[in-house]
Amino acid sequence: MEARVNDNAKKILLYAGAVAGVVLGVVAALALPAAGLSSQGAQAMGILLWAIVWWVLRIFPEMVTAFIMAVLFIVVAGVPTETVFASFSGETWWLLFAAFGLGVGMKESGLTTRIAHVVLNRFPATFKAQTAAIIASGTVIGPLIPSMSAKLAVITPLSFGIGESLGYKPKSRPMNGLFLASLTGVRTVGPLFVSACVIGYALLGFYPEDVQARFNMVNWFLAALPWFVFVTVANYAVIVLRYGPKGGRDARPAGDAASEDGAARTASGDGAATGASARSGDLGPMTAAEKKMLVVILATVALWILEPLHGIPSVAVGIAGVAAFLGLKVCTLRQFRSGLNWENLMFIGTAMGLATVFSYTGIDAWVVNLVGPALQHLAWSPFLFVAGIALVTVALRFVIASEMAFINIFMAFMVPMALSLGVNPWVVGFAVYAMVNPWFMMYQNPIYLAAFYSVDGRMVNHGPMAAYCGIYLAICLAGLLLSVPYWMATGVYAL
Repeated sequence: MEARVNDNAKKILLYAGAVAGVVLGVVAALALPAAGLSSQGAQAMGILLWAIVWWVLRIFPEMVTAFIMAVLFIVVAGVPTETVFASFSGETWWLLFAAFGLGVGMKESGLTTRIAHVVLNRFPATFKAQTAAIIASGTVIGPLIPSMSAKLAVITPLSFGIGESLGYKPKSRPMNGLFLASLTGVRTVGPLFVSACVIGYALLGFYPEDVQARFNMVNWFLAALPWFVFVTVANYAVIVLRYGPKGGRDARPAGDAASEDGAARTASGDGAATGASARSGDLGPMTAAEKKMLVVILATVALWILEPLHGIPSVAVGIAGVAAFLGLKVCTLRQFRSGLNWENLMFIGTAMGLATVFSYTGIDAWVVNLVGPALQHLAWSPFLFVAGIALVTVALRFVIASEMAFINIFMAFMVPMALSLGVNPWVVGFAVYAMVNPWFMMYQNPIYLAAFYSVDGRMVNHGPMAAYCGIYLAICLAGLLLSVPYWMATGVYAL
């Protein structure tokens, strides 16, 4: 009875929030012209504010709210259809499609799991070594699959199995460390490669053409490298010191762990190996599908890296890679259709249209004129400016639960503002990327949820993980500040 009452109360609050979002949008549309925004711009801003409230409250799935927002831009604010959906005709959305598609091929062929096993088995069976192996696994497969959730769905069960093979109890201190190695390893490599996460492609879509051309795969990697090295090394050191076995000894010698290979059990319903079998790497010989996918992905990545030499656009290379593995029958078309995350693709494409809508309606110029003077106080110091962007990102993520929704909204405002201040928009985007994934609250981070529930919540409790989130973000912020002198010296920071 009490549960039913609580459910009814939640529904009432949800309905009230939905109505409040509509009211907020209408009030903004009527009031903002007095603040200097055009009538059309005020209507578009009102629609955006309504959409933000509905995204925060999750009234509908993100894609559905984005579709309604797009329709309202056209019907209510009078924005041309081709402006609202401009991103779907651009290069970035199709590159994102290719990256998602290649991820499906990697997963369906089994190549992702094999790569993780191979890396893990190159390290000794100790906490320090396996922590390094788990982080290395995330780094190796990082640029190959754009979905962090998919990577964690593979690596976290393997990490759980490693912990069991070393004799660690579920939710113990060493298990916490191995879980964090999985989470932070996959998360930290994201900003290093454009192809490591959909966020990289989404950010590219907001940059001016000259910035997009400058930050190809190689230049992005070089600009992000100092941050990645510091954050990876610092996290490894903290995890080993904070979560290593007491006395520095593992619960069971490596030989004992290997002797229990046959007793290993399955960590999750999807059949991921655990126990000592997670380290045995006995996957049999490579299948034909794995061999084909390996050739396709190596060729694709190589062509991406060598783009400055051959001049073939990354989007053409990516689409060719998708066509190649489908033509080679690495997976069926049915598997491809079901494995591709169409909901995220459509949401990102629609939300990226905010940049062209803001430009068409004059919202971006209005925001720059309104907020620009305040940011000038931070812009005099690159360190203060980067730190301000980072801290605002963390604060707003408590309110805007969707990281993609936050990035699309925040970057639509920040790119023109950065340009007006003479700051490279890539720096702003990277600072956001580095800090956009807090997991203080579980609702904030679907990537964290993917890791947590890939082992049915049996590996760790959320409390200790939330406590480490503050440490992780502090390390990320320190990495950003340490990168500023490098960016200034290499000409990355300023336009």
